[in-house]
Amino acid sequence: MTPNDKIWRIIPLTVFGTWFTYKLYKSASEDFFFDGIIFLFIVVIGFSIFIWTIRKDIQEYKQSKTLTSYLPTMTGLAFILTILGLHLYQDSKTNSPTLIRAFYDGGYNGFSIDLKENGNYIMANGSGLGQSCFYGSYTIKDSIVTLDKSNIDNVISTNKLVIRTITNIFQQDTIEGGDTTYTDWIFQIDRNGKELNTDFHFRVTDDNRLKQK
Repeated sequence: MTPNDKIWRIIPLTVFGTWFTYKLYKSASEDFFFDGIIFLFIVVIGFSIFIWTIRKDIQEYKQSKTLTSYLPTMTGLAFILTILGLHLYQDSKTNSPTLIRAFYDGGYNGFSIDLKENGNYIMANGSGLGQSCFYGSYTIKDSIVTLDKSNIDNVISTNKLVIRTITNIFQQDTIEGGDTTYTDWIFQIDRNGKELNTDFHFRVTDDNRLKQK
C-alpha cells in the first residue's frame, strides 16, 4: 500500500469529523428540528468509515509492520475524543444547577430564562421546530437581576429584571372555589426601577433561592 492510501482514508474521516464537531458546536446556540436527522446521518456514515479504516489500517500494519499504518485510525480517534470533550463541556453548561427558571408562552413561540446557580444564564427563544440560545452572566441582589447584556433577541430590551409576586394576574391563577394564589413573575425594568412597557413577562416555574439559604 502507498502513502496515498492513508490520505484517502484520512480525508473522509476529517470531513465527517469536522462536520459533526461543527454541528455539535452550533447546536449549543441554534437547535433545529432536522438536526437530529443530520446528526444520525453523520454518525452512521462516519462510524462506518471509521470501522472500514481500522480494518484497512490493520491490513497495512500486517504488511509494513510500522505504527504509521494506524495514522488514519488515530485521526478518527482524535475526532471522537474532541467530540466527547465538546459534548461534556456543553452538557456541563446546560445542565448545571438552576437558581431561577422562568418562561414566556407566546403561543407558537416561547422564550425561557434559566438563571444558573454559578452566575451564568441561558435564554432560549423558539418553538417545536427549533430554538436559538443565548449565554451570558448575571448578578442578583434581593429581587433585582442584572444581566451582562441589555438586548437579547429583541425580547429582552434592558439589562435589569425584577422578580415580583403577583396576585391573580391572569384568570388561571385563581383556584376553583375562589381561593387566591400568588405567582412570581419576572418583569423588565429600567435603571430607575420602572417597569418597561413590554408584552414579555416571564412566569417563574422554578425557584431554588430558598434552598441556598
